[in-house]
This record gives sequence, structure tokens and C-alpha cells, in this order.
Amino acid sequence: MKTNTATKTSTHAHSGFWLEKAWPEGAEAFGKLREKAFGAGEVDMKTKALIQLACVSLLRCKHCVNGTVAKLKGDFKATDREIAEVMMVASFAAAGTNMAWAKEVFDEHVGAN
Repeated sequence: MKTNTATKTSTHAHSGFWLEKAWPEGAEAFGKLREKAFGAGEVDMKTKALIQLACVSLLRCKHCVNGTVAKLKGDFKATDREIAEVMMVASFAAAGTNMAWAKEVFDEHVGAN
């Protein structure tokens, strides 16, 4: 079986990426998307990894968080403080979004009574 770039460039190890077996073309497309997202560009790689941490944290993907934190600490020498600040910013964004949603629910269901 062909080795896919998605397994090689991940922030955490994928051994036998399930999608390669189930849908090789999908795995290849996913790998290409990952290469573009994490490839060289205007945003440096450490910042991209910090953004990834914020996203996977909000998605509550434990193995994604573990892999991303390991990459941040190992490859980019991120400090605990940097990681904590990113997690706080992500948490604040989620709280703000939820407050806007709560207002809509209140206005529609509670405030109308």
C-alpha cells in the first residue's frame, strides 16, 4: 500500500491511518489539504501549531491536543505559559460565542414571556 503524506506530516503519529484502507483517495486528499494548511506561507509554523491547539482544544480531541502540545514543546520549544494563553484565548472565544447564543435563546424563549 502506498504511504500517504498525511501520516508523515501529522502533529501526532498515525500508524495505519484508517482512511488509507477505507478510502485511499480520501486519505490522499486529506494529506494534500494538510500539506497546504501546514506548509510554508505567511504564518510561521509555531503560530500554525498554536492555532491548531486552540481548535483541537475546542473540539475536545484529546489525542489531537496531546500530539499538538508534544509538537509545540518538542519542535517549537513552546512554554507552558504560551500554551496556557492559547488555551485561555480559545476558551474565551467559546464563552463569547456561547453568550451570543444564550442571548438568542433568551430573546426567543425567555424574554418574550
